[in-house]
Amino acid sequence: MQKLETARQLQERLSAVLTIIDQEFRPLTAELLSHKPAPDKWSMIECLQHLNLAERFYIRNIQHKVDQLGLIQHQPADQELKSGWVGRALRWAVDPNTKMKLPAPSFIKPRKTQELDVADVLQQFVDLQQTLHAQIDKAIYLDWNTTKLATLFGNSIKLRLGDALLMLVAHTERHINQALRAKETIN
Repeated sequence: MQKLETARQLQERLSAVLTIIDQEFRPLTAELLSHKPAPDKWSMIECLQHLNLAERFYIRNIQHKVDQLGLIQHQPADQELKSGWVGRALRWAVDPNTKMKLPAPSFIKPRKTQELDVADVLQQFVDLQQTLHAQIDKAIYLDWNTTKLATLFGNSIKLRLGDALLMLVAHTERHINQALRAKETIN
């Protein structure tokens, strides 16, 4: 996998997510977005709130790395991406095609639907995804193999930037698919 092509693909995937938000979720009322398919399942808005909680940390860390670049950049160097074991494990865990359901850690579980401001959660989600999309444009100037980010599980566990970006987009797609399944249960 090459960095520049991967960056382009990640941005396309994020654009597709934002299109789904505009077409599938924005037209719905707060009540419909809060519909739970079952008592133990997340509503559409809970899926988006989980993504906001989980991804804000990584997106801010990516922004911080990009901000350290400075103002003048030249042509970005392409590179072959190499995954670390932490990245491979996290990417597998959040991949939309992974059938195993892993419980979300308590610190990134959404509050109960009735406690959420639906419009605010939806706007935060869109803002975060647009920020990530823009950060990828700048992150191509970083080395995706040697630039490391802390994980939600502590500073001692580091993740390569390339792995983090791939994980974030896969995680988003996983929970957008979950939200779409929740939408299918609306009568």
